[in-house]
Amino acid sequence: MRSPSSHPKNRTPRRDAGKTRLTPRDIFALTWMAHQYALRLDQLQWVLGRYPGHGARHSNWVSESAARDVVKRWEQMGYVHARGIRDKEPFWIWVSRKGLKKLGLPYTYSDLEESGLDAFTHLYAINDIRLELEADQPNVHWTSERTLRRGQVRIKEKAFLHRPDGVVVFPDTQTVAIEAELSAKKPWELDENLLELLRGEEYLSRKLDLGRETAQTLTRWDRSPYEEIWYYAPKTIRKQVRRARARLLADGVISEEEAQRICVWWYPLALTDEELTQEERENDEG
Repeated sequence: MRSPSSHPKNRTPRRDAGKTRLTPRDIFALTWMAHQYALRLDQLQWVLGRYPGHGARHSNWVSESAARDVVKRWEQMGYVHARGIRDKEPFWIWVSRKGLKKLGLPYTYSDLEESGLDAFTHLYAINDIRLELEADQPNVHWTSERTLRRGQVRIKEKAFLHRPDGVVVFPDTQTVAIEAELSAKKPWELDENLLELLRGEEYLSRKLDLGRETAQTLTRWDRSPYEEIWYYAPKTIRKQVRRARARLLADGVISEEEAQRICVWWYPLALTDEELTQEERENDEG
């Protein structure tokens, strides 16, 4: 038998009664989003799908209407901003100053409404790549470019080492730098990015002190923390990256082992069996 004090009418009201609270799924999705800067609604559907709610029809994603309801609740709590960027595309969501503080994240707030369209195209690609890698191997550990930026220091108090768009560590501890390369770079700029990704801080330090050619010679045996560098790119940019890799190898700037560490993949991502076969054939020919 219940005691009188246990009767609902006799219970002391909770101090947060009537207030909306963050669920474990909220915290997971908001943190994921904050690390990536922002998410488009259709990508948020997949992130929320890691924690499907009661009555969910799918095990790995939620419906658009369900995702919209979540975003509306977050907006009411003041934890996110949501804005349409391009006509006829899903809107974008990013964590507000209040949200970053609530999550205890050390990032400086960035108002993405002031960003150019190319920045959103790039963000979408990075998110897409991360979602695909995590779907393929759920136990991978991803470090975002936003996190990498916080840990950067100037080499010789002059320049920052080129940072990738993300770093993924697989369960077997293989560490891979991820680059979403959507636009062409000047050949010398791409060469330098590749060398800094392959050889790390020692190469940049030597280059600042002694120049590019001497640095290339003296750091031949130096190695960055990345066992491989994965470039995701559209067709024309894939060709540019492969040409840069071949040129650096032919000129004796990098070794065969270093060349093999540079991998080039399709973006948009190859998903069908036919696309995956074409991607494999392209890599064999490259």
